[in-house]
Amino acid sequence: MPSPRRCLLAVWLLALLLAAPAARAASEIDVYALPYRLVDEHGRERRLADWRGKRTVVAMDHSTYSAICSSTGRRLRAVGVAAERLAQDVEFVIIGLEPHKDTPATWAAYREDRGIRGDNWHFLRASATDTALVAANLGVNYRYEYDDLLLDLRILRVGPDGRIERAIEGYDTDTDAFFR
Repeated sequence: MPSPRRCLLAVWLLALLLAAPAARAASEIDVYALPYRLVDEHGRERRLADWRGKRTVVAMDHSTYSAICSSTGRRLRAVGVAAERLAQDVEFVIIGLEPHKDTPATWAAYREDRGIRGDNWHFLRASATDTALVAANLGVNYRYEYDDLLLDLRILRVGPDGRIERAIEGYDTDTDAFFR
């Protein structure tokens, strides 16, 4: 009978193998060419193409939390602090994973809770169907467990041409390197 340690290792290896194709495919796309209709926190219709020609940090998160708090929001704030410190001219585009909950009011609370200020931060939501497609295209994995949304940390630095230049995933903590 295999040891628990070997079983755990096998599960981790399988998870890595399953995640690799999505991450690899996501790095080859033109993010700004994704066709999905988005609505920002002010009710304006947007598309990712609106940011073509700019350096952008793109991530998906949810604006509310219950038992489990997303680490994506904390890491995004750290990336924002690094961008300010390094004088990086970037736009932050955060797309909600729960369109039925990610409202202007909940995004405002998200900003406040995390100390996020600035007109270069944009909080958006897509339709429920398009949300799953956006996540798949960006290589963002998420699921529900016991009514709580769990997601893998994935923050993308997208170049002016729409190509993914760099990603922060999992336990990456070097936010300065994200901008090199």
